[in-house]
This record gives sequence, C-alpha cells and structure tokens, in this order.
Amino acid sequence: GGGPKGVDRSPFVNVDTTTVAGIQRAKDLGFADAGLADAVVTPFIYEANDLFTPTAKGRLFTVFRHPIDRAISLFYYLQVADWEPTYDPELKNWSIKEYAQSDRIENNWLTRQLSNTLAGELHDEDLDLAMEVVRSKFLVGLMSEIKTTMERCERFYRWKYHVNPPNQEKCRSALLSGGSNSNAKNKKDKPQPGSEDYELLAWQNQYDIKLYEYIEKLFVEQEQFVAEIPKDFRNIDGTCCKCDPPTFPPEGFECPKAIQF
Repeated sequence: GGGPKGVDRSPFVNVDTTTVAGIQRAKDLGFADAGLADAVVTPFIYEANDLFTPTAKGRLFTVFRHPIDRAISLFYYLQVADWEPTYDPELKNWSIKEYAQSDRIENNWLTRQLSNTLAGELHDEDLDLAMEVVRSKFLVGLMSEIKTTMERCERFYRWKYHVNPPNQEKCRSALLSGGSNSNAKNKKDKPQPGSEDYELLAWQNQYDIKLYEYIEKLFVEQEQFVAEIPKDFRNIDGTCCKCDPPTFPPEGFECPKAIQF
C-alpha cells in the first residue's frame, strides 16, 4: 500500500468492501481463501456474506450504541458536517424536536439493517430476525463498555502485538480514552428520558430500543466465548519487529516498512 513518506506502508488489501460492486470484485478474486486480510470493514452485511467460503469463514463484530444516543449524535453531526454530500445548512437552526418530527430522522435504522428491511413498515418478525442475526453472527460490543469490548475482541480473535508492543499499548490507550473521531468540539446536552424530545426520538426507534436491550444481554452472555483466554492476551508472547534486535512470531510476520521516495 501507499502512504506519506516515512510512514508505515498501508496494511490493507486492494479491494473496496464498502460498496456492493467492490464486494463482488473481492469475491471474484477469491479474497477470503487468499488469507491476505484479518478483517473486513463493510456496511453491507448480507452482501458480504458471499465473500466467505466453507474453508474461509468469518464472524461479524461491531460496537453498538444506544439508539437514542446514536440519533442525537447523528443530528449534531449533520449540523456541522459540511464535508458530507448530504449536508444541509438548514439543519444548523433546527431543534431536536424539529428533527425528530421531520423526514430526516432515521427510523429503526439498526433493525432495518440487520433484518435487511430497508424500506416500508417494520413488523415483529423483522425484529425477531434482527435478534437472531445478532445472536448467531455477531461478537457484540457496547460503546458504553468500550474497554471490555476491545479486550474481548482481542481475546476472541487472538490479536497480539507484533510491531512495537509499548507503542501499540500507548496507541490503544489513547484510542480507548479519547477516540479518533469523537466530535468533541460539538458536544451538547442530551435530552433526558421522559422529556418530549427524548420520547419523540424513542417513538422513531421502538424496535431498535428493544433490539439494543437484547444486545446488552448478549454482551453479558458472550463473556463465555473468551472465559478461558487471559485478559491480557494481546501481550502474551508478543513480538517486536521494530526492536533491536527484532523478534517475530513462529508463524512469521511481515513488519510494516516506511515508504521511501
């Protein structure tokens, strides 16, 4: 991969799984069986299913956020995100009430995504399907439990440090405490449960709220997936390819190299 001079080469595979066409191209290239990537990032979970094969399976993971928090965060983001193609400066002057009563508000976005019911009326069967997809396909994480979520992913997927463990640990701590895209400059008060604004948002997310409550229960139950794996797994038998002398895992590891011009 490419990148700025002096920066590690990009550890990415040259396919675009953020588009349906890109997923199809990756499938045609035999992406999963090639074993070049450890993770796939995509919003198209149903289409991405076709990437995998009986000899190269995967399990979804993501970090879930309470639907009301998500809706409020999106509203404030849309007020300032003039880099987005959907940016509408009129939203700068809107109240949460106006947003919640408009056609701009998302309606049960998560339930729709997980049940693949992107338009039309939702029914209890769609919620049931979304719950089953989460239960059977996802390692679930919670924004409200981000440190436990990160640790669980490391243990479940057997992620270890192989580049420079001390620096990687510092980077990990910084991301968990501050994030890389927290929109901190645009923090505002959130409506409280029982307020008119909160209830209007809740009305648009009735299925999502039920789904989130189910996800919270799954989060507790899924601790059993990693019960036998040490909590500091990322550091156990870690290696440092950028140390002097460098060390490498028995299975081999290609150390990222700085780009030279």
